[in-house]
Amino acid sequence: MSLLITTSRKTSNRVRSFVRDLSTVLPGTDRFNRGGMGLSQLAARVGQSGAKAALVVSMWKGNPGILRFMSSSGEELVTIKVESAKLRREVSQTKKNRIIGTAGIFIGSESSNKTRELGEILASFLDIEIFEVTTPEDVQVEDNLSLIWLEDQPSGKILWTHYNSTDRIEIGPRIRVSSIRRNE
Repeated sequence: MSLLITTSRKTSNRVRSFVRDLSTVLPGTDRFNRGGMGLSQLAARVGQSGAKAALVVSMWKGNPGILRFMSSSGEELVTIKVESAKLRREVSQTKKNRIIGTAGIFIGSESSNKTRELGEILASFLDIEIFEVTTPEDVQVEDNLSLIWLEDQPSGKILWTHYNSTDRIEIGPRIRVSSIRRNE
């Protein structure tokens, strides 16, 4: 396991669903309910689990607002600001095949530096590779894997979504990222 996924202390049902969706399409992660756990306890849990970090999803107006990667020392490593997020059930109404792994992170060859940076961050925390392709349909891998797709948007934002490798249908969640900040 490379990453723990949880919510901030004060959360909503929508944020809990979003965290559940993320853990479903990112096998190798471990989702847990944080409850009243403080940052020092969260850091200790990361250390005990052997994970690289914890991904903490914070709420903004009832929706996922900020994704924070926290180290085992409690240090905030990366902050990703989310403009909007759609849950899996809002993205795809098709039958949900069980995802057994992640094929990698896929970006277009003409992607911006910001999109490449997000890909590198996710790749490092999830221990997976980044590939350049034209569209998700171009990816040839085994069935029932999650394809993480990152795409530049005309607004300057980044679209982060997931496809099923079996049929190349978007399975979500769909996340629109507005900014990324590394705390080094």
